[in-house]
This record gives sequence, structure tokens and C-alpha cells, in this order.
Amino acid sequence: MPLRPARAARRGVIGAPVARTAAVVGTATVVSRGVNRRQDRREDRRDRRYDRR
Repeated sequence: MPLRPARAARRGVIGAPVARTAAVVGTATVVSRGVNRRQDRREDRRDRRYDRR
């Protein structure tokens, strides 16, 4: 019984290069949003510190 190679030359619906690019862009977006959120929290803490004076 011959075994067929799993996903040997099969392409997805949108193709490998496009999927790879989409994954990279998606990851960059998630990371940048996390950084922005962290910066916003830091600024909020600074504002609260100055308000106490």
C-alpha cells in the first residue's frame, strides 16, 4: 500500500507567499498594538503622579 505524501505540493486557497506575508503583517500589528497600549498605561501613570502634586 503506497503512502501518499501529506500536503506535498498542495497550495492553500491564497497561496504560500501571500499567506506568509499576511501572517507577518498580522503579527506586526498585534505587537505594535501591545506596545502602544503599554505606552498609554505608562503615560496614564505619569499623569496620575503629576496630579497628586
